Amino acid sequence: MRRIGLGLIVALAATTACNKSDPVDPTVPAKMVLLDGQPQTGASGATAVAPLRVRIDNLAGDPVAGVTVNWAVTAGGGSVSNPAQQTSSQGISSVTFVYGQPGDQTITATIPGLSGSPQTFNLTATQAQGGGGGGGL
Repeated sequence: MRRIGLGLIVALAATTACNKSDPVDPTVPAKMVLLDGQPQTGASGATAVAPLRVRIDNLAGDPVAGVTVNWAVTAGGGSVSNPAQQTSSQGISSVTFVYGQPGDQTITATIPGLSGSPQTFNLTATQAQGGGGGGGL
């Protein structure tokens, strides 16, 4: 009996040592962090130069892959490339944004109930450059 108990302890210790950074569950998201994508300014109807990006971490601060992040434009019009984007192996969810009407643009990345969620991106749209209209006589 004593050998079985010792074997169980050794097995548990070996399993725990496999992931020292998060002994609870490394696949469970705990926090959303805004990485980059703001501030940006662009012409109405144009695609923002840089993508909007958030990272999802577990309790140990390690990235979590395969988590769906909900993206939404909440002010200014415009659109995101994917309203439901999963995180990469680095825990990053990234979308591109097309500017709406001139003025303030607000985009959110959300996972309901997650710490740090929602993250809000604030961009600015300028008047689209019109073509040089022909002169009349």
